[in-house]
Amino acid sequence: MLGCDMERCPFCGHQLISCDCRYTKNGFDVDESKEFSGLPEQIYMQGLPDELEDKFLTMLEEKGRIPYIQWPWVCGKCGKMWPDMFMVPNEEWERYIQKSKRDLILCKDCYDQIKAWIDES
Repeated sequence: MLGCDMERCPFCGHQLISCDCRYTKNGFDVDESKEFSGLPEQIYMQGLPDELEDKFLTMLEEKGRIPYIQWPWVCGKCGKMWPDMFMVPNEEWERYIQKSKRDLILCKDCYDQIKAWIDES
């Protein structure tokens, strides 16, 4: 649905509701270092006028909107879907999880098993 905060922009690939494409595709130069990000103050404060917003929506439809698909969290070791999230200090994660696997999600049971194996050795 339009306005979903998970939708990706088909132009830049970033989050649609927060990317600058609605402005740049309408001819505005966005520059975060400038006052009002380089936009006219009224547009910065209130968003695009309806006719420019409609023009951008037409561009979106012509380009092809990217539907959001929810990908499940999956434990990288056992494959459990939607494991509960937990936190450990960085130093602990780096001690127990090999470098090439640190970007994976682990369920708590698998993490505890890995810790036990390493602590036993």
